Amino acid sequence: MELYEISFDEQTNSFVIPQQAVKPQGLSLAIGFFDGVHLGHCEVIRKAVKLGRERGQTPAVLTFDPHPRVVLGRDQYHSVLTPMEHKRELFTDNGVEASLIMSFDKAFSQVTAERFIRELLLPLGVRTVVIGFDFRFGHRGQGDAELLKHFGGERLDVQVVEPVFQDGSKVSSSRIRELLSEGDCKEASKLLARPYEIRGEVVHGKALGRQLGFPTANVNPAFSYFLPKHGVYAVTVTLDEDPESVPYKGVINVGLRPTVEEGAAEPKLEVHLLDFNRDLYGQNLRILFHDFLRPEMKFGSLDALIEQIGKDAREARNRLALL
Repeated sequence: MELYEISFDEQTNSFVIPQQAVKPQGLSLAIGFFDGVHLGHCEVIRKAVKLGRERGQTPAVLTFDPHPRVVLGRDQYHSVLTPMEHKRELFTDNGVEASLIMSFDKAFSQVTAERFIRELLLPLGVRTVVIGFDFRFGHRGQGDAELLKHFGGERLDVQVVEPVFQDGSKVSSSRIRELLSEGDCKEASKLLARPYEIRGEVVHGKALGRQLGFPTANVNPAFSYFLPKHGVYAVTVTLDEDPESVPYKGVINVGLRPTVEEGAAEPKLEVHLLDFNRDLYGQNLRILFHDFLRPEMKFGSLDALIEQIGKDAREARNRLALL
């Protein structure tokens, strides 16, 4: 998939658009931040792909980095469901041929909706625009579908995708965050159409798990992921060095490890792989969350912790056998 980075130059007061991004046949463009690339996002993206192929236009996505709410000072969005690298993979899986990454900064946040259309979309050669029902753009979010139609005129065909519902609830990134905050990764996976995933590198820890008889890999997340509720989960894990292999089954603790580490401030991810005895240091892992087993808790002794870890491993094995 082709990748193009776009920015807004404050000094020249203009967009910087790579010439290669302008296609003679035009673009069929899905626009959005697409955090999670969930069922609703996929409807938007697939419609742009379908229309592009029907009309001889390049199927493309325009997304933003970082999240606009980070730049605008809403701290809860410093963490993401899907980092850009993963999003691009999912775009490709959905048939996108070109990803356009718009750098979202203070200068760009001041650009009016009209300028966004006249000075970015039209010069890019966009012919078809597909957006979600609630998509807003431009300074203070003043742009919407009607504005796109007004300023795009006959040059833009604007398509709006209505909300997608799953089990009676509207699919949204906010809803997925709520579910993960409750530990409900099974329901979140329905809205994502795949298990929630965190990627990271295995780093050295205190090797306490090995001393307890359950060697664990301490995972340093590769990005600022939204972490699910503190607790223990049944997971499957793929090693980046061997992505085509059958995923390993395992159990992960997300949290502060209160039994062995008093007063920890930052949550840690420790995964124990079942039926696995290789050295993982330095490996990059892809961890898929399948089921919540129990909340994190403080045990009265290491023996009680060891007993519970054994129970967690057995329960994870049982639940993952149903996949």
